[in-house]
Amino acid sequence: MLVEDASFFERVIRRQLSEIHGLEVVSATNRADAEALLARPDFNPVVALVDLTLPDAPDGEIVDVTLAADLPTIVFSGRFDQALRHTLLNKGIVDYILKDSPASLTYLTTLVQRVYANRHIDALVVDDSRVDTEVIARRLSLYQLRVHTAPDHQTAIAMLDTIENLRLVILDYILPSVDGFEILRAIRGRQGMNELAVIGLSGKAGPEVIARFLKSGANDFLPKSCTPEEFMLRISQNLDMLDRIQTLSTMAHGDALSGLSNRRHLFSEGNGLFDKTRRGGEEIAVAAIDIDTFKSVNDRHGHEQGDELIRMFGTILRGACPQRAFPARLGGDEFCVLLPGLPAPDCMAFVEKVRAELAGLTGARGQLKSLGPVTISVGVSSGTEANLHAALRIADMRLYEAKHGGRNRTVAS
Repeated sequence: MLVEDASFFERVIRRQLSEIHGLEVVSATNRADAEALLARPDFNPVVALVDLTLPDAPDGEIVDVTLAADLPTIVFSGRFDQALRHTLLNKGIVDYILKDSPASLTYLTTLVQRVYANRHIDALVVDDSRVDTEVIARRLSLYQLRVHTAPDHQTAIAMLDTIENLRLVILDYILPSVDGFEILRAIRGRQGMNELAVIGLSGKAGPEVIARFLKSGANDFLPKSCTPEEFMLRISQNLDMLDRIQTLSTMAHGDALSGLSNRRHLFSEGNGLFDKTRRGGEEIAVAAIDIDTFKSVNDRHGHEQGDELIRMFGTILRGACPQRAFPARLGGDEFCVLLPGLPAPDCMAFVEKVRAELAGLTGARGQLKSLGPVTISVGVSSGTEANLHAALRIADMRLYEAKHGGRNRTVAS
């Protein structure tokens, strides 16, 4: 929710925030309009962005309105008042940003995006001081992070594998009976620096300890005496860095059209999955899948419709996959799925589920009915091959048999 009475700033902010995927901006120009919006049962904003000087709220009263509605509130104002700023920060606003430069607008957009994303991110605070833990947890909660706490290293280690989307750990260096290095080692044994940000925190650590902590796998280190603003800026910067790394990883390993893994990712991560499954004594079948007569879809309906078919088939494949399966697009109309630990009858059931959903998609009542019925041919390896390359070779041979046997069929070893 944006509360701004200056039409110029309203348009500029709306344009900037509209670039955030999934976020809709709803504007009010005064306190009364904002209160009317908040009274609507169908209006559930995730963040409030407010100006301090409004026609019917000249002294920042709008902040009390949005905080009373339990909304994370960001002040974006051309009015600089150090005392008021201090008062509002103590009340629990997320930040106070001045309308003094294009850089401020960029920071505002980044902050809104961060708060919006944090709703699905978990943070763990490990500190034996109840007072410090409460202060840190309150700051993180203002930024909409889902906060968990642990008073000692045993509790923290036990919690590592139970938190749904743990992306941030705030770790006190000095804990009862141990120092933070033991927890840091346990964390890095599970997740790397590009997956989980660990920020060390201490009121006593010297330069040597800080350097050792960073060398041991911490992403950052802060003194407990740092200001709340610096603390949250460093938190946001570390989470932003994880997001950028994840985006780059997705671009490198994912197929943009289908949303599945690409060929490169298959032969890196897929190889590891195959070898681990076979070492564990389980079978791992590989299904090679080809969309029948895909070229004719492009020739008759155009490449745009062909791309849409690939996109939606990727969705079907991903949705039908068993929990441990690894689906990938090899290129063009060729796909492959690794099926670890799945018995042969279940492999065939998976293939038939995909075939049936594709038939529904392109059938008389389907979303892509204009294409006419589209089918797939599938070859499945035995699941006992020594490595992924051998399994793919067998699956491709069975796929060749399915194609030359009339298409729209599955041939398994």
